[in-house]
This record gives sequence, C-alpha cells and structure tokens, in this order.
Amino acid sequence: MSDKSFENLVNVHSRQVLNTALRVLGDANLAQDVHQEVFLAVWRRWNSYNGSVKWPAYLYRATIRKALAAARTRPQGEDRNGECRPERADTSAPPDGRLAADELQQKLGAALAKLPDRQADAFILMRLEGLDAGGAADVLGCSPETARVHLHRALRRLNRELHEYLQPCGRVKP
Repeated sequence: MSDKSFENLVNVHSRQVLNTALRVLGDANLAQDVHQEVFLAVWRRWNSYNGSVKWPAYLYRATIRKALAAARTRPQGEDRNGECRPERADTSAPPDGRLAADELQQKLGAALAKLPDRQADAFILMRLEGLDAGGAADVLGCSPETARVHLHRALRRLNRELHEYLQPCGRVKP
C-alpha cells in the first residue's frame, strides 16, 4: 500500500482516533500521545496490510487498547510528569464542579482500565462513542446481543467501582 494511502487514512480517521482517546482518558496531551502511537503502529506495519482491513473498526480497537494501557500506567491524580493536573480552562462550571468532573473522568479511566477488554470496549463504543449495539458488534466482531451483554456487565462493574459518584435514579432530595 502506498504512502499516499496512509496519508489519506490519517486524514480521514485522525479525528475519530483523537476523540476516542480523549473520551477515555480525559487528558488532551495523553490523548494526543495515544493518537500518535496508534498511527505510528499502523505505519510500522503498513506494507503488511491487505485491502480487506476495515479501518474504522481496526482503529477503534487499537485506540481503545492504547488508551486503556495509558490509563493503567498513569498514576491517579497526576499528569505524565508526576505533577498535579491543571484545571481545564472551562469557566462555565464553578471551580469545585470542574474539579469533581476531572476527578470523575480520571476515576472512570482507571475503572475502565480494570475491566476485561470486551467489557471496556463495549462501554467505550456504546456509551462514550455513541454506537448502537450493531455498530459496536461490527467493531468487536460479535453479535449485537453479545455486545449488549458485555455492556451490561461493564455497567454493573462500573457501578460498583464508581458508586460514590453516581446519583440514584428517580427524585433527588433537596
């Protein structure tokens, strides 16, 4: 396959890869690193691919794997340099709300990193990426029902892991 084909692949799928990594990690710098790692890995094996690769599915899986690996190795509460992560520039939420959102994003990444691969994949694809069960099944290489089962199991485990951050369904007492 040609260099021009690789350049076209990057141009077409770059945003998807970066956004997926960002949704999983919640850290723009780390997501950019994952983005580069995904395309570097593809480039290294570029001449071994044949024309039958389903690139969107392949890139989703590769991005999720690398993002979860990054989440597993990142110390909680710290950025890549071991310093406390700065607050986001979003000023629409009060400072305590931004800190809580940052903490939740970090906890979610850590909890996803603990899930079995298929459960993490299903959660990321269906809840973070917005794919339906059929779309997630295409990426995962399984039936839509199996994708829903993986999602259900992921939700149960994440509920146990993140229960302190979740509000009960129904009315919220003042």
